[in-house]
Amino acid sequence: MKRTLIISFAALLLTTLTGCQQKQAGLAEYHEALSLIDQGDAPAALTLLEKAGQKATTDSLRALVESQKGTLFFNQHMLDRSLASYQRAYAIDKRAGDTLGLIYDLRDMGNVYRTQDNDSCIVCFCQARELAIAFGHQPMQRDVESQMAGYYLYHDRLEEARRLLLPALAYTDSANASGLHFMMADLYHRSGMQDSAILYYNKVLARGSLYARRGAHRQLADYALDMGQIEEANAHIQQYGMLSDSILGENDADALRRMTALYDYSLRERENVRLEKLVMFVSVAALVLILILTFFIFYYRKKREVFRLKLQQMEMLVAEHQNKPERISAEEQSTLNQAPIVQHIHGLLADVHQPIMTSDDWQQLEALFSQSLPQFLPRLQEFCRLSLQERRVSMLLRLGITPMDIGQLTAHSKQSVTNTRSRLFEKAFGRKGSPADWDQLVSSL
Repeated sequence: MKRTLIISFAALLLTTLTGCQQKQAGLAEYHEALSLIDQGDAPAALTLLEKAGQKATTDSLRALVESQKGTLFFNQHMLDRSLASYQRAYAIDKRAGDTLGLIYDLRDMGNVYRTQDNDSCIVCFCQARELAIAFGHQPMQRDVESQMAGYYLYHDRLEEARRLLLPALAYTDSANASGLHFMMADLYHRSGMQDSAILYYNKVLARGSLYARRGAHRQLADYALDMGQIEEANAHIQQYGMLSDSILGENDADALRRMTALYDYSLRERENVRLEKLVMFVSVAALVLILILTFFIFYYRKKREVFRLKLQQMEMLVAEHQNKPERISAEEQSTLNQAPIVQHIHGLLADVHQPIMTSDDWQQLEALFSQSLPQFLPRLQEFCRLSLQERRVSMLLRLGITPMDIGQLTAHSKQSVTNTRSRLFEKAFGRKGSPADWDQLVSSL
């Protein structure tokens, strides 16, 4: 509001000095909008601000219009629109090189971010402070620092708040005394310095706003109770109640004055935003659901087709194996049975004390399959990916070892081997099968 008065006064002074008879375009609408804001007619004020912005021929007035729109939206708790207006004001002032305007814009954006508990708040305040220091405008620097101190107090960063509040006290005037004194009292209260807190709470009682004085009476009543000063506590409590009634009456009158002007406007805006968000959410949710369903339908259809082709391939392999001359199969089996590792496996099975295969035994068995049946394991892997245990069970099955003996060689029970064979068939073809079904595929490769 200070910035509004300063720049408006400067514009009027410039008009007077140059003897210009015609007011700046849009300036009349701007001042009329300010009057409507004071009357509580936000919709009409916004309409006039829009007209003022359309008619404005200078960046200074355009920035003022956007800044005032930001304040208008901020007071109606429409924070997104408020921030957008302040950002437009900042862009205009940056283009015009208006340093003082930039300081106000950054300060106002910081206040919007503070309501959202956003870290961007302190970033804006720091930038505004740096500009104020560079501009040499100490009152504005202290004003921004007091805003920063409020942020630090809210986040219990007391030492940082103290460093900013003490210099700001040197620029105390009737406009900011209430806030500064109350923050100092709150700082000392949080720091456990009761005497200093009481001093500043009493200063608030002398010069503070209704809200500040009510808060001061409340805290002073607590202090008086702690010190056993019952009469003084009662006096503060009575004053607290009277101020609360005054605030309530003021708020009630204010609410009645603005009810008709603001209700339809704010309700319509909130409803539009709500409906836009709802439509967007429903649309996105429906699209995501459709995509998910489409993906799963395609995935399962593709998977069923893969399983169907694998079953056809297995049936062809089994049929081919059954039609193959017996002597060829017998020759292959004889070659495998004469291999040293196979003979060693049979020797282990005959030894009741140590029937378990070692890692060296498994390496030799892998080498035998690579040399004598090089296509067995790769073709088996085409049907499904095998774990180490599944791979070993399948090799032993191909050698004709019984499930019970496989359990002894791998240190598993017969039931575990049986479950492995059933699980392999289901993993390969997508449907349940018997252990013998897997054995049939293994023997055909």
